[in-house]
Amino acid sequence: MNFRFQNLLGAPYRGGNAVISENTTLLSPVGNRVSVTDLAKSQSWTLPCESSKNVSRIAVSPDGNFLLTVDENSRGLFINLRRRVILHRITFKHPVTALKFSPNGDMIAVAVGKLIQIWRCPAFRTEVFPFQLIRTISAFDGDVVAVDWSSDSQWILAGSKDLTARLCCLRKGLVPRPFLFLGHRDVVVGVFFGGSGSRAYTISKDGAVFTWNFEISEEFNTISNENNGDFHRKRKSGDAADEGVKVLAGDESLNGMTESPEPGPSPTDVETQEEKHSAEESGERKEDLFPFHKGQWKLAKKDYCMQAPAKVSTCDYHRGLDLVVIGFSSGVFGLYQMPDFVCIHLLSISRRKITTASFNDQGNWLVFGCAKLGQLLVWEWRSETYILKQQGHYFDVNCLAYSPDSQLLASGADDNKIK
Repeated sequence: MNFRFQNLLGAPYRGGNAVISENTTLLSPVGNRVSVTDLAKSQSWTLPCESSKNVSRIAVSPDGNFLLTVDENSRGLFINLRRRVILHRITFKHPVTALKFSPNGDMIAVAVGKLIQIWRCPAFRTEVFPFQLIRTISAFDGDVVAVDWSSDSQWILAGSKDLTARLCCLRKGLVPRPFLFLGHRDVVVGVFFGGSGSRAYTISKDGAVFTWNFEISEEFNTISNENNGDFHRKRKSGDAADEGVKVLAGDESLNGMTESPEPGPSPTDVETQEEKHSAEESGERKEDLFPFHKGQWKLAKKDYCMQAPAKVSTCDYHRGLDLVVIGFSSGVFGLYQMPDFVCIHLLSISRRKITTASFNDQGNWLVFGCAKLGQLLVWEWRSETYILKQQGHYFDVNCLAYSPDSQLLASGADDNKIK
């Protein structure tokens, strides 16, 4: 007989962060494995990939093809979700506290102690060294606990235990030093870029939510206007010279000259070359969606959740809807509309600390997890209904029984419950 692992039942969540991929696929760590639940088809299965210790952090690529899991021993598995097989393995030298793919899916940001390592995503290529370290950011005085990417995959916003958040650029030499977001009185547990890109949010453990706005400096506006004026003057002089050449060529043809003029670049080619040259001189590139190196960030407002003595244990942000969900150590969560910080929902879902909270792609579903009780909830905040509500046994399972048709399984445990 050939026995093959099929599924892991009775424990929907045991710690780490739970995420939703492709809007309806829920992935949650269960011990040293990862369980997958299709919320649309009401089906669940467990990946056959097994880690050496309990899984602490997981991250899914934007296209939903790859899954990166890191266990308590800092050993990572790069998994193909479609085929459910391990593609590559990697070992980090320190415990991983944050993990996130870039929006374009080409890079992975890994928070390792006081460092942020940027790795190139292996994808489907066959290589000897699939993971390549692109850059290491070492501008923090405490352990990094939260990271977020800008939509152009060129900037990283990170929060650490030194009560600050820092904005770092992947391009060397573009920014001399990271920009500091100061003012928090506790550990920064959540950092997010706003939906428009010119706004940022930082959330600390004491329930303070700071809103930051980006403004382009006046010095850069003056310099850019002068450069644009010089560029337009050059273009006008070049156009006049081209018109003079055309007149001379016409006079020569009237005098009986039949020799064709030498081929040269067209005016449009000259303009594009001048634009490229001016862009290279000013240090700009077309893929720079957010010129954060040309301005400064200013604190716009401070908001507080007012849930003392409870602390913020987890948080997440949805850029499309501009919503923030915050989970507290008392089992209460709050859903807030930003940037006005309007409370939409404030409910209690557990007696223990909420250890994970996240949005799906559309932003209509919220995922909550409580590691102590083994609870996993998927809640639709608009209709206020449960999409999924599961809880494992609190104590050891001591009896099992199948139904006659082998379609149902009943379990009893020391917590006086039958599931």
